[in-house]
Amino acid sequence: MHQKNCRGFTLPEIFITLGIIAIMLSVAVPSVSTMIKDNRLATQLNRVVADIHFARSEAVKRDMQVILCRSSAPNAATPICSGTAQVWDTGYIIFVNDATTSPYAYNSGADILLRRGQPTLPGITMLTNSVWNINLEFNTNGSTHEGSSTAIMSFCDDRGRSEGRQIQVLPNGIPKMYADNISTCTPG
Repeated sequence: MHQKNCRGFTLPEIFITLGIIAIMLSVAVPSVSTMIKDNRLATQLNRVVADIHFARSEAVKRDMQVILCRSSAPNAATPICSGTAQVWDTGYIIFVNDATTSPYAYNSGADILLRRGQPTLPGITMLTNSVWNINLEFNTNGSTHEGSSTAIMSFCDDRGRSEGRQIQVLPNGIPKMYADNISTCTPG
């Protein structure tokens, strides 16, 4: 009789291999989770910054005031500027303001709706300071209509300010972005 050489793994080898895989997964999974959260914050911040640039350029191009205001229902047939003070999680709208109607409120008969900003991604909170509270208005020269104050919007998740992001819109209308260890998640 011929004896075949059987090849395979012994039980200790299998357990050692599974232990190594478990250790590697315990290190990799939190990193993936952190990466997903970082990407969500960056995506949300980039969406808003793109919309700020859009609103500012439309104000200059159209030679009219353009307003970015929070809305509790931006996808409604006739959206309105509304929402809880300084919380922008539900979305926003961007419109050309016809100065003959009620200022700083979207009027579907006179104003031109330019864009609808969607609600935040899951787990992200967008909060503004009192300068940016209800809306951010851009003048025909691209500056903000907020005086000499800086408008601030913070983006945070369950990790708090240490991993948060922030947009500061200077009086000249130019947004600056800040990442990691921002001053606060609630700019008040």
